[in-house]
Amino acid sequence: MGTSLDKRSQSEPGTVPKRPEVSWSLYSVPTLLFLAVFVLYASTAAPGTLFGDPSEYQFIPAILGIAHPPGYAFYTLLAKAWQTLVPVGTVAFRTNLLAAAVGAWVVTAVYLVVRDLGEGVQQARPDKVNRTMAELDGHGTARLTGPSIMLSAVFAACCLAVAPDFWQHAIHSNAHIVSAALALTHTWLLVRWWRTGRVFWLGLFALTLGWAAAHHPITLMGVPAYGLFVLVVRPQILRRWRTVLLLIGCLLLGLTPLLYYPLRSPSAPFGPTNMRTWEGFSGHITARDLRVNLFHFGVSDQADRALVFWSLLRLQFPLLVLGLIVVGLLWLVLRGPKPALLLVAFILSHLLFTLNTVQDVMAYLLIPFAGLSIVAGVGALALVRLLIHRLAAYRVAIVNGLLAACLMVWPLLQVTVNLARGISLRDFFAAEEFVAATYGRFAGRGEGGVLVSDWEHLTPLWVHTYTQAEPLEERDLKLVYVSTATPWVESVWANIEGGPIYLPDYRPAVRDAGFRLVPDSAFYEVVPPPVAAAVPTVPLDVWADGRVHILGYDLSTDVVRAGEYLELTLYQSVPEAMEGIWMPYAQLGSVEARWTTDSRLLTPQWLPDEVVVERYEVRAPFGMQPGSYPLRLGYADLSGGRATLELSGGESLLDLASITVLPNPKAPPSRVLERTLANLDNQIALVRARGRAGWQVRSAQWEDPLVVRPGRVLHLTLTWRALASPRESYTIFIHLIDGTGRPVTGHDYTPLGGACPTFLWFPKWLPGQTFADPYRLVIPDSLSPGDYWLEVGMYGMISLRRLPVVDLSGSLAGDRVILGPVRVE
Repeated sequence: MGTSLDKRSQSEPGTVPKRPEVSWSLYSVPTLLFLAVFVLYASTAAPGTLFGDPSEYQFIPAILGIAHPPGYAFYTLLAKAWQTLVPVGTVAFRTNLLAAAVGAWVVTAVYLVVRDLGEGVQQARPDKVNRTMAELDGHGTARLTGPSIMLSAVFAACCLAVAPDFWQHAIHSNAHIVSAALALTHTWLLVRWWRTGRVFWLGLFALTLGWAAAHHPITLMGVPAYGLFVLVVRPQILRRWRTVLLLIGCLLLGLTPLLYYPLRSPSAPFGPTNMRTWEGFSGHITARDLRVNLFHFGVSDQADRALVFWSLLRLQFPLLVLGLIVVGLLWLVLRGPKPALLLVAFILSHLLFTLNTVQDVMAYLLIPFAGLSIVAGVGALALVRLLIHRLAAYRVAIVNGLLAACLMVWPLLQVTVNLARGISLRDFFAAEEFVAATYGRFAGRGEGGVLVSDWEHLTPLWVHTYTQAEPLEERDLKLVYVSTATPWVESVWANIEGGPIYLPDYRPAVRDAGFRLVPDSAFYEVVPPPVAAAVPTVPLDVWADGRVHILGYDLSTDVVRAGEYLELTLYQSVPEAMEGIWMPYAQLGSVEARWTTDSRLLTPQWLPDEVVVERYEVRAPFGMQPGSYPLRLGYADLSGGRATLELSGGESLLDLASITVLPNPKAPPSRVLERTLANLDNQIALVRARGRAGWQVRSAQWEDPLVVRPGRVLHLTLTWRALASPRESYTIFIHLIDGTGRPVTGHDYTPLGGACPTFLWFPKWLPGQTFADPYRLVIPDSLSPGDYWLEVGMYGMISLRRLPVVDLSGSLAGDRVILGPVRVE
């Protein structure tokens, strides 16, 4: 209690202010690091809008609206200031640049934390533990130098900068990169305070903590770690009322962005208007309606969640970096136990929350990934210290040279790999193309159409309306947002008298309600049956077995790359009702496409003489040689077991067009396809499947049944590999089926327990990435004993259409994979 300041300054870091050593690297290195990372991210940033939330994060600040819960007040004001002060390109593009700048700051903050930790542990108290470390280091001779600390800090920053998840979030508008920036700023300011002892840094921490509370609750997951750290470093701080009052004042000042809600809500052009009431205010900033996604998993799921985290972690960092994380953690516990407490508690608190949540998991993982990058940098510090001691003459220069070489090689290699896999969004124009198609189809035509749409397709239209002075007149097209309160079918019925109704994509629920979905450029028109006015681009007059009339077709293109597809739209009719299921099929060269019946309007549902319009995909396999191939059409009677029907003229196949197949430089090696269990639509491969019940373990495709009892759990781990950038978000199905193929129990879910969707506003899985995906399938107590089979596959989250299995020849081979038998006893 009576220790003097002079004695305390000799005992431990973080007790009295210390004047920092001024050198060329103090400011120049973090500045150059920030600029280099910003240029990398800016050069790969999306050029405009994206589907969904990224576009909301662009137009909401521009019009000073209120975003979806929790509102993001701090982000809204920050983005508005950026949009005003950085007039580069469109509002959409400059807001994407904000993400690049914030991402570059997070990387720089990692550098600053590691640098302060490296300098701080040099001042550590020579107690028993540190005397032991000094002996291990050669009686204190192996001290870290400024360049060694700087290079280790740069290494940590590069670990995060090139991690795919972080990179993906730094190239499009989103609030989550700001969450990571706030959390890392908190960490740096606390470490800075620990090293210098200056209350100034603690005051800045309190200010930014207020900003975080005004931004997103996820940023507050680290508060227990922050509070514990402050009390451990300065136990008497609660008795220093002036310091406490200063911190409270800074915190309250940081909370002022929350005033934006009651001030703006009544007149906000977009968002809730009731945030002057406590009910409206508290409900929105705490995302009350989204809490169902929190802590979704129980204790029994934690082993699977740990495997999910390991799978995602391996995608971010190579094994070398993961090894350095372990080394850094151990070394920091010995050399700096107080900052070790901060980092460990910080990372664990975020991980426990994030891994048990089923929404925005990859976005929330940005924070613990950044924390682990810091620990990897500390591991590099420990390795440098050891090497300096072990090497003889010129040891410092040699170690620094080796570290610099590693810094140059690995990050550049990872940058090359990421770019080759297509991480850049610079050429991703899907949302902009949809906007162009919407304006091209409806603007100025006075049709009075109604676009009944989901959130994802409306947000890029709102960006153009609100920020680029391109409004859609209601006499041309009225936009109707489909929400949980008013689902698809109800929205269609509510606007049925308003004019022609269009959908942005194929919605089975609307079709099942009795409507027909007729393709119309990039849209589907909702039409009550029977359809009579659909006209094909290429008319035909061909009959299949004298019962199905093929009226014509549209072809999206006659040029396709190997591994990709073209769309064939068929116009068909029947003169009288049919009971059997008849289906068309296509051949591209020798490759056959036998389409499945799921999520289609089948012949028994056709009305006599109506025009039925259906879209089909014709795939060119990865191994198809460049050249011209004939596209032919055939018909099959699935109910009657006739694989080929006779067409008009006595032929079984009808020539439609000549298709040019181009080489695909991004095609996976043939050995990858040969070693997989299944190729799903040339997009995703099922590499391995491992089933376990008790002590029994089977690898797919197994022949000896897995024996399991009712009420017990069957564990299944699927390993996926992305063959190409996924075209949409897919749901994985795992079904236990009986001898007739009927599912008796199962599990349908977004990959990795909701943690990693294949596509969320843009492709999230990068070609070449591998994912370990664990599941627990509980066998119902009521399930009758007997033999069953385990099937897996994927289907579109929106279209509900299963991905076809493509065999090595490129032909379609069903829409599921049978892993093996399961015997219930």
